[in-house]
Formats: sequence, C-alpha cells, structure tokens
Amino acid sequence: MSVQNSKKNFFSEWLEKLQQESWQLELLISGLALFGIWSAKGLLYQVDNYLDVHMSTDFDEAINLFVTMLWASWRIFLINLVLHIVIRGFWIGAIGLRYVSGDIDYNELKYSERFTRYFKRRHGSFDDYIERLEKLSSVLFSFTFLLFFILLSLVMYIIVFTICMSLILRIFPLTENRQLSIPASIFFFTYLGMGLIVFIDFITLGSLKKIRDKRLSGVFYFIYRFYETFSLSFIYRPLLLNFIDNKYTKRLFYLAIPYALILVVLKGFSFEKFQYFPNLSASRYAYQNQVSEVAIPWNHYDDLRFEHLQAFTLSNENSRKSKIYYISLEHFENENDYLKFFLEYRDNDNNVLKNKMKDVPAFRKSGMRHSMIRNSIQDETIQELSKSEIAELRAVRKIIQGRKLKTRDSIYLSKYQNNKPEELDELRDEISERYKTERQQYMRSKLAKIKDEFLGLYDLSINDQSIMENLNCKFYVHENLHERGLLCYTPIDSLSYGEHSLRMEKVNGRFIKEIELPFRKVKSNN
Repeated sequence: MSVQNSKKNFFSEWLEKLQQESWQLELLISGLALFGIWSAKGLLYQVDNYLDVHMSTDFDEAINLFVTMLWASWRIFLINLVLHIVIRGFWIGAIGLRYVSGDIDYNELKYSERFTRYFKRRHGSFDDYIERLEKLSSVLFSFTFLLFFILLSLVMYIIVFTICMSLILRIFPLTENRQLSIPASIFFFTYLGMGLIVFIDFITLGSLKKIRDKRLSGVFYFIYRFYETFSLSFIYRPLLLNFIDNKYTKRLFYLAIPYALILVVLKGFSFEKFQYFPNLSASRYAYQNQVSEVAIPWNHYDDLRFEHLQAFTLSNENSRKSKIYYISLEHFENENDYLKFFLEYRDNDNNVLKNKMKDVPAFRKSGMRHSMIRNSIQDETIQELSKSEIAELRAVRKIIQGRKLKTRDSIYLSKYQNNKPEELDELRDEISERYKTERQQYMRSKLAKIKDEFLGLYDLSINDQSIMENLNCKFYVHENLHERGLLCYTPIDSLSYGEHSLRMEKVNGRFIKEIELPFRKVKSNN
C-alpha cells in the first residue's frame, strides 16, 4: 500500500469518526452563531440607513434588493439555527430516553392490530426514529449555510452589476430623455440575459450542463465560469453537488428557492387598521405641508426621532412599557400654563368615523398589507380635479395649435378663444397652480373634518368645566409604543396652584368610556 493511499485511508477514517461526534460542534457553532446574529441586527439597521442616505437614487431598486437579501440571510440563520438547536436537543432527549426505556415495545402497549401495524409501518423502531432526527438535524445545519451562500451569490451578482453599470454610466451618461446609452443598454441586457440562463440551469439542477452538443456546451461553459467567479459560487459548489446527488437531501433542496422567497417577502408584511389617520412618516407625501398643519410629523424633529427610536431599543426600561389606553397626560405635575395630553385612536374608531363621514374617503384600507401592493384608497375628488386640470390644459394646447376641440372640451372655447397664443401659453402655469391650490384646499378641509369628527367622539372637561372650545390638537404618533391619535394642548393659566382633575368621556361603540385623571399645577422652579 502506498503512502498516499495510507494517508487517504487514515483521513477517511478520521472523517468517519468526526462525523459521529459532529453534533457537539454543531450545537457549539449554532449557539455562537445565534448570539452573533442577534447582535448583528443593529448593524443591519445601520447598513440599511447608510445606503438609504448615501447611495445614488439611480440604483434604488438594486440597493433595496441588496438590503432585502441581507435581511433574508439574517432570518435564514436565525430561524434555521433555532430550529436546529430544538431538533438536536430533541435528539439528545430521545437518546437519553432510549438509555432508560430501550426500544418501543409494541406488544406491551397492547394496542389493536390495526394501530400496532400502522405505528410499526409509520415509525418503526425507536432507533430508526433517532436516526431520522440525527439525519434531519445534520442536514438542516448544512442546509442553513447552503442557503446563505446561495443568497450571497445573488448579492454579489447585484453588487457587480451595480458597480459595472455605475462605471459605464460615468463614461456613457444617460441621454437627455433619461434613457440608457447604447453601450449601457448592451451591458444591461447581456449581463441580465446570461445571468438568467445560469439561474435556469441552477433551479433545474444543472439541466444545461447535460447538453451533449459541444458548441452549445462550450458557450454555456464560459458563461458559467464567468458568473461562478464573481458570484463566489465555487466556494459552496461541492456542498451543493453533494446535496443534489442524494434523494433525501435533493427533496430539501427543492424547498430552498420558495423558502428563500418567503423570507424575502416576509419583511414587507404589516397590519393596517387606522384608515382615517394621515401619513406622518413619508417624506415624499404629496400633501405633507397640509398634514403638518394638523399633525406633528415626528420624523422632522431631532428630539422626537430620538424618542421614537427608544421605543424599539432592547433595554430593561423599554421592556417595562405598557400600551396607552384612551388618554395619557404628559405630566402629573405641570409647571406650564398649558396641559398637554394624548388621545388614542382605537380600533373601533374606524367604523364610527366611517359612519359619521360617509362622504369622506379613508386614506387607506384596513387589514394586512404588503409593501409591494398598493394599499391607499383613491380620493375621487382629487382624481376629478386632476382630470379636469388635464382636460383644460389639453384644450388650451389645442386652441394654441388651432386644432378643433371635442364636444366635451367646447366649454373652454368661449373662455380662451379671445386670448392671444402667448397669453394662453402663460395661462397654462396659472391653470396648473389653480388646480394645485384647489387640491390642497380640499385636502386641508378633509384633514380638518377628520380631526374634528375624531375629536367629536370625546367630551373633555377640567373640574367639570368643558375645555372642548379651548383645545389645540394635531395628529401625532406617540413616542411610547407608536400609538396613533391626537396630541392636544389646553390653557390652564387661570387655574390655581394645586390639584385638579381632567375628565374624559368617549363614545366607545354602544357604551361611553369614562376616565378621570388627577393632575397638579405647580410653580416653576425657574
């Protein structure tokens, strides 16, 4: 026997022995990895925020997909490793039980023949059950890393595309119509097209690698080697090949893509239940200025952003927070000449507001939503104003060009036919500004009506004296646990120093909710 064969046999025996004891290393690595993964959550948020602030908007979709892949990888490790520890612990428990109880004695159970035959066929011996747990936990551990490397390849594919596209656009910038130049278009379609071919080969378990034609096989070989290099797939290729050459593990591999897709889209799910609450966090919201008049957009204030961030940090202080119910005063002792308190927007307020404002559409639908699916409700008034603006501008353009107006646009003929072409050209900006003002006024009126109707659900008084006429309220997302509602102020300069009482009555479905909160007015220390 040669020295080389001797070393090979020794190495094989060592691997055989090591794989029998690998469960100890698996548990150790899983525990350490879970600790690191959970600690990395804050880092992922930092990466997400950094890319959102500093990266070019020309690659928003690629950047968002990159961040989504990072979060999907984080979830893969978290879910799979927790599952691995649970199954491996279950396996250890089964071994401990076998030491005490031995194998399953079906005769001792004295079940009927039908059930005895079923259990023997379904579960077999206890040793077979332990072996299945062992096999499942070992495969799950390697499956976790295989999924991670597959997603890593996809991330590298996106990064290379983004970098190359950025360099090409520096040399061949976008045209005046914001279209890709010819070199950029060639790279775009070639890169994505060849990548699609490799992806098809991947999900079909190498069907293109089985092509016998030497020319086609040679072309695909170079495409495959090109993508294999920068996607880093050569790192996990032996693991993948060993995975798909076995019937048991191949079945698990078929779940890889749908499982990864589920984790990718999982982040976009949320629940929506505040139909008539305006959007306070979207920086590009069309009517943000009008909303700001009746709300407090916390994301535009440094101190409020910090307060909101604290609601989702992991600390002992925040873990003791409890939800606001109906109303919350800012302080028990008040040094100012005004009282500040928060009125909560509750679940059943949707139906109450809908019945009170049948002519006012909500901002969005309630229930589960996904970021990929539009959840907003189209406002017919806004749409009609936009359609009228387009129709009027189209009619003015036709009058300038001397074209004949359609019957539905004839109302504009008598209005503008005596104007000179240069005057009409200037009027177009005035028309757009007029419709813009009308839409803003409508939105301002809509927001005011919603706020008034919501506030009308309450009856507030201090010391049995109504304060409804002296309230200044704005929509607000509370920093406690991000509850929605109204943040209100009322003057208390006429109150004497000492203890007073704020009483709240609210129509809550079929009954009235009553809450009375004491507070003190004290002298300022300044």
